[in-house]
Amino acid sequence: MGLLSIDSQLDFKTFQRLKINGELLEGVDIISYCQKQKFEIFNEIAIFMKDWLNNDPEIEVQTSGSTGRPQKMKVLKSQMLQSAAATALFFDFKTNENIYLSLSIRFIAGKMMIVRALYSQMNLIVLQEQNNRPIEVFPDDLEIHFAAFVPLQLKGAIASQKIKTILLGGASISTQQEEYFQSLTANIYHSYGMTETLSHVAIRKVNGLDRTNIFTALPGVQFELDDRNCLIIDVPFLPQKVITNDIVELIDSNHFLWKGRFDNIINSGGIKIFPEELEIKIQPLLNCNYFFIGLEDEILGEKVCLFIESLEYSDIQLSTFKSEISQILSKYEMPKEIYFKKNFSYTLSSKIKRKDTVIQYFEEK
Repeated sequence: MGLLSIDSQLDFKTFQRLKINGELLEGVDIISYCQKQKFEIFNEIAIFMKDWLNNDPEIEVQTSGSTGRPQKMKVLKSQMLQSAAATALFFDFKTNENIYLSLSIRFIAGKMMIVRALYSQMNLIVLQEQNNRPIEVFPDDLEIHFAAFVPLQLKGAIASQKIKTILLGGASISTQQEEYFQSLTANIYHSYGMTETLSHVAIRKVNGLDRTNIFTALPGVQFELDDRNCLIIDVPFLPQKVITNDIVELIDSNHFLWKGRFDNIINSGGIKIFPEELEIKIQPLLNCNYFFIGLEDEILGEKVCLFIESLEYSDIQLSTFKSEISQILSKYEMPKEIYFKKNFSYTLSSKIKRKDTVIQYFEEK
């Protein structure tokens, strides 16, 4: 099935050698090495490798909570290797290239960085605890061939010339961020995926002459739509198709344009509005977190509302802000209400929990 079928029986027991910071280790020596290091991230690696090296063909992973309550699920280690194989094929990984770990291993994105190093026999670079400016801690003589970050970690990055390829995931990229990325020398990509698909299944180029808004499937992956126009993902190494709540414009079975979340759509007076599109439009006006959401309205069914993570604006500030967004949004997109909340509710992976935030806001009133 697809380009990956020839590797469908990958045996995890043959992938027990890991090079960390230039030191080639095998089996329990990986665990011993990590336990001697001072940063907590090494302890996380040791815990993961204990699970990887045992005889159980499955390993436990945790969803982030972006689509509901965070939960644990079992996946086959051979499936994780298949996912690593797809990424290696797409980016043309080479043995001994440097792959940088800057993501928490509690979630699938961090775990998969280790599996990619195992599969492609790459050198896993681990420098320190995760932080919001990981590139700035790179030694001057260090060259990274592949690194994965959340978009926030690239904010203000000035050392991207040390990295050949950067993969961004875990959050959307604003227009302002994307324009900033044009000044960086690394090849920057945006990924689409989730725990259920064992990390990314589609990628788009963010900077350079070949930048695009269209996501391209990894080798072997195919897409289709359900009757909601939501994406269905057919991954060759998974036993069944993954049905998502992501509304897309399907270009063909290997390409799509992401529109927004089905569960976030606002139906206001019969007009369907995608909150994510509005959030991108007004991004230059706000330096804090915010989101659009539909709240019940007797006349419209749902009215467009904007929540901002901030102390309440003064009357003058609010009037100025409304004037500014009216120059960007259409009359149908303009928020009927603007609410301010000091602290939003977040998932473990730092995604905004929209509905919980709204419930908390009105409970506090």
